[in-house]
Amino acid sequence: MKRNHFIILSLFLVSGILLIINSCTKNSTTVKPPTVVFVVSPNQGTTETVFVFDASGSVDGLGNNSDISVRWDFENDGDWDTEWQTSKTQTHQYTSDGYYSVGMQLQDAYSYVGWTSRSLVVGDGGGGPGSPTATFTVTPSEGTIGSDFLFDASGVSDEESPVEQLQVRWDFNGNSDWDVDWSTTKTQVHNYTEEGNYNSIMQVKDPEGNISSTSRSVTVTSLVNLDFIFVAGGTFEMGCTSDQGTQCEEDEFPTHAVTVGDFSISKFEITNTLYAEFLNSVNCTSDGTLNGEKYIHIESDTCQVKHDGSIFYPVSDAEERPVIYVTWFGAKAYCNWAGGRLPTEAEWEYAARGGTQSNGYRYSGSNSINSVAWFSDNSSLKNHDVGTKNPNELGIYDMSGNVREWCSDWFDYHYYQSSPGDNPQGAEEGIYRVLRGGSFWVNAVDCRIADRYWGFPENTFYKYEVGFRVVMD
Repeated sequence: MKRNHFIILSLFLVSGILLIINSCTKNSTTVKPPTVVFVVSPNQGTTETVFVFDASGSVDGLGNNSDISVRWDFENDGDWDTEWQTSKTQTHQYTSDGYYSVGMQLQDAYSYVGWTSRSLVVGDGGGGPGSPTATFTVTPSEGTIGSDFLFDASGVSDEESPVEQLQVRWDFNGNSDWDVDWSTTKTQVHNYTEEGNYNSIMQVKDPEGNISSTSRSVTVTSLVNLDFIFVAGGTFEMGCTSDQGTQCEEDEFPTHAVTVGDFSISKFEITNTLYAEFLNSVNCTSDGTLNGEKYIHIESDTCQVKHDGSIFYPVSDAEERPVIYVTWFGAKAYCNWAGGRLPTEAEWEYAARGGTQSNGYRYSGSNSINSVAWFSDNSSLKNHDVGTKNPNELGIYDMSGNVREWCSDWFDYHYYQSSPGDNPQGAEEGIYRVLRGGSFWVNAVDCRIADRYWGFPENTFYKYEVGFRVVMD
């Protein structure tokens, strides 16, 4: 059946058991990634200054900080200057002047690892005789991913030069990479693609080349509060393993060992309600397009997200069904907006198999498809509310059936013949993107864990049965 679909696509071109979860094990605990944050005091000084680094504001996904450890890299050069420690504060003195980016890594009891950085100035970062005065504001100082932050340095001044002759430059992330080069323009608008606490830096320079700098803190949060399942990394056999039966197809061979790292994956597929919120947040146009890129085929009669001339909204009784008619671009954009990404095909299959808790099922969570999946025999050929079938070994729902799910990879029918064993990312290029998990529209064979599908990223063929879920590192 899949080969016939492949032919059609070529012509167009030329997912009952109840899982008992032990809430004390990290693999089955629904927790969020930690909040990784620290402050530097002061953020500007000399080689005589004792800088204090304080990460006491960092918490794990349950809001605790007693079981987290941190380590420090004072020059952010990849060489850790301290070992893992439960103390959240550290002091350091620098021996030479310069602009420094400081890295801090956090690890919690669930083995989540997070990282962030801050910048500071040692020496002639400015403020000395003859130097201009550096000051700026950020509006707002707290916001969400995708929000516009206004950075305004119009208050800079100099005793000898008019403000019009002063140049400024910006490092919005505080990572020592200047995002905006020297310019007499004193205002900039910036939006962030990932949540976090940023130490934004501005430098001002006068006509004689004297430079001063200052920084402000910016807090960026996600607009959505998704439930995530932590998936401990490991090695597994990918492809047509013996548990998949005798109906595997050529693109599932050869079976090969693959290793993936730790990640978290959304417990449920993204719903119509969540996707409508996203479209409204990013000011998508009423036809489901943003900046010329199609996110969702809202023009289709059976699309379950509509626009009333003012806002996007989910169709009544379909609020908690997985979104359909979404393109690969629209799925990717949502993931970025939510502070995550699409899963790779290898990550998707590993999670669907149950990761390190796998029982070797044919479908995600069972050998009985009716207990875990909405497919053609039980769905009445429509999508259903997420989480209404049983979860898999990790507590993830609907990875077999309901809707197909976009992965980040380009699709290559023969990719398994040359796939790397360590965290494969898919083909380097292609025409189609990977789809996984089967759907309400297809039979049991096509809902097997190993089954592979593909679709145009514009989603012009399988659109009525395609959705996605989010992965977080």
